[in-house]
Amino acid sequence: MKAVSRAFALVALTVATVASAQDYQDTTPYVVDSAKYPYTIYPSSTDLNNTVPWETQVLPFNPSATYTQVEQDTVVDSEATLLSADKLFDINTGKPVLDFVQATIPEANTPNVPPPSETPPTQTGAGKNLIGQMAATPVSVSYQRTELYGNSLFGAGYNVNTSVTATPANGSVAKKEEAVAEGRVYGTVFNIQKDLVRGRASVCGQQGGCNSGTAALYALGSQIWSANLAGSFAPTPINWSRTFFSVSKTFVVGPVPVTVKALLSGGVKMTVTGQVNPALASITAATGAWANVVASAAVNVIIASFGVSGSLALVNATAQAAASLGWSLCTPTWSLKANLSLTALSGTLKAFVKIGVLFFSKTWNVTIASWSGISKSLTLLNASGAISSLGC
Repeated sequence: MKAVSRAFALVALTVATVASAQDYQDTTPYVVDSAKYPYTIYPSSTDLNNTVPWETQVLPFNPSATYTQVEQDTVVDSEATLLSADKLFDINTGKPVLDFVQATIPEANTPNVPPPSETPPTQTGAGKNLIGQMAATPVSVSYQRTELYGNSLFGAGYNVNTSVTATPANGSVAKKEEAVAEGRVYGTVFNIQKDLVRGRASVCGQQGGCNSGTAALYALGSQIWSANLAGSFAPTPINWSRTFFSVSKTFVVGPVPVTVKALLSGGVKMTVTGQVNPALASITAATGAWANVVASAAVNVIIASFGVSGSLALVNATAQAAASLGWSLCTPTWSLKANLSLTALSGTLKAFVKIGVLFFSKTWNVTIASWSGISKSLTLLNASGAISSLGC
């Protein structure tokens, strides 16, 4: 009876956690209404309360004047009509509050990314030299696909890459089979795009040579896990929570520059299975990441109140890649597969400021993200074939 090789994989935990989330800045301010409220740099702790005039023309704005109750009502009602604002009342002061939507910026829900990039299964290499003699020239078959969603303010995407390589025998060197599977998940916040996760696994089979492989997982470009692969392998799946990075960007909300800080946190995951021996290199790797945006706000002026409301689920995606190359007879056979499961861009974020205007207050609201959600579950590739004329 033929002995059965059982699975094993030596796992090395490289970095359990990223020491601290990286902080970035998008230094270009977003000016919502440049004609009415241009970008202005105020001295620190400037008090804007009772200095920003109302827009209605029924009565002139004069911070030193005293207005009768009738005049106050006239101004508030006219301003509410002019702005299509909701007229509320402050529970603490009893003063009117005019709450209105200043803008939903175009980037809040407008996709603006390049079309998907895909290279179908492509064979490269010859296997023989120019006069038809056998030579140790590798022949590869590879596939890749990249796709992005959203835009430069908030976006997500993935890349999947899989390949096999057959190298003919040459003299005393036996034929060799190699298989590679790789997946990435991207996240974009305020013009900063990063690899949230990258997972790569590769194996090599050869009589008297390599019969092993490696798997590695990266978060933001730093390796956080690795495993040595041999025989029939299935390392313990990875599923780790983590904070990725934050980006700050200034939005001019009403007359106030508001610095919105978007913190991206979630987790990474990876599973690897397969088999490697002198006649087979086979691997399946599923790499995934999920990330949500938590936003906060800061200003350097004195106003009644400010902040960011809402939440945004940026991405939850798994890109699975599989590659197999068998060479038990004289013609190696290959298969490449790729699958995607993705949900992205779901939720709303609004920045707001509230300023006191003598006998009432005004609240400006700017929607900076408003996505209804994207959902994909696709078989990207399921292809197979044979590489001829390589010999036994």
